[in-house]
Amino acid sequence: MPKRKVVRRIKSEEVQGEDSWVDMRRPKGRDIKDAVRKQDAQGEDAGNLASYENSQELLRAHVLSWNWVDDNGDPLPQPQDSEDVFDELTDEEVRFLTEHLTENKNSKN
Repeated sequence: MPKRKVVRRIKSEEVQGEDSWVDMRRPKGRDIKDAVRKQDAQGEDAGNLASYENSQELLRAHVLSWNWVDDNGDPLPQPQDSEDVFDELTDEEVRFLTEHLTENKNSKN
């Protein structure tokens, strides 16, 4: 019997160093459509902040766990345990997560 691969582990060495990873739940078509509809409803005048908040919402729903650390090398809270943890990420880390949300690059599962 087939088993759907819903969660994938992505190596994140390029933004968090050696042996780092993030587990992401694959978004379904409706998740992507809902995000696009929300963006369209806000219109062009909504600006970059609205776009950033929409992508944060999508990430909160799909980033399940990681072994990421902060600037001091202390473990970051797990994404599901803290809504604010995404505000502590660098622009490069947010971009990494967003870019890997729907692609298979570096997938372990």
